Amino acid sequence: GEGKGEEEDGGEPKKKVLVSGCFDLLHSGHVEFFKQAAKHGDLYVRLGRDENIWDLKQHKTMYNNAERLYMVKNIACVHDAALSTGMGRYDFEADMDVVKPDIYFCNEDASGMENRVAICEKKGIEMVVAPRDAAEGLEARSSTSMKARLKEMVEQEPGEGKGEEEDGGEPKKKV
Repeated sequence: GEGKGEEEDGGEPKKKVLVSGCFDLLHSGHVEFFKQAAKHGDLYVRLGRDENIWDLKQHKTMYNNAERLYMVKNIACVHDAALSTGMGRYDFEADMDVVKPDIYFCNEDASGMENRVAICEKKGIEMVVAPRDAAEGLEARSSTSMKARLKEMVEQEPGEGKGEEEDGGEPKKKV
C-alpha cells in the first residue's frame, strides 16, 4: 500500500527504506547490505532489470530477473522486492514515485553519488549512506571480487582444454 510501512509495536508506522541494485551474484555482502538498511525500517528492494543492466554494463546477468527476484524476496529482512520500473543508472528514481520511501539507503561507493543526493533532495527523501561492511566474522565480498574468484576457479579446474569428457560424453567447454 501507499504511505508508511507496517506498524511497529508502539503503533507508529515504520519508515520505508528503499535500496536498489543488480544483486546478480548474490553474496554475503548483499545480505549484510540488506540487514544494515532494514535497521532503518521496512526494506523495499528494487532490482535492475536484465535489459537495463545490459544497457548500462554491456553484459548479461548470471541470473535472470525471475531468479534474482526469487532469491532477494526470500531474504528474511526484505519486506518487499520487485523489479525496477525505471531505466538508466538512476532506475530507482521511478521506483521512488511508486514506493514513496522515507529513506533511500546506499553504500558510500555507489556510482553517481552527487546525482543520487540531488534526486533525494528533489523528492524530499532522506538519504542514508553507509560504508560497505562485511558481516561479523565473514570476509568482505563484492560482485567484482566474486567474478574474479569465479574466473580463478574455472581456470584452475583440472582437465581444462585437454578435451576430457564429462557426464554426457561432451567435451568441456570454456565459459
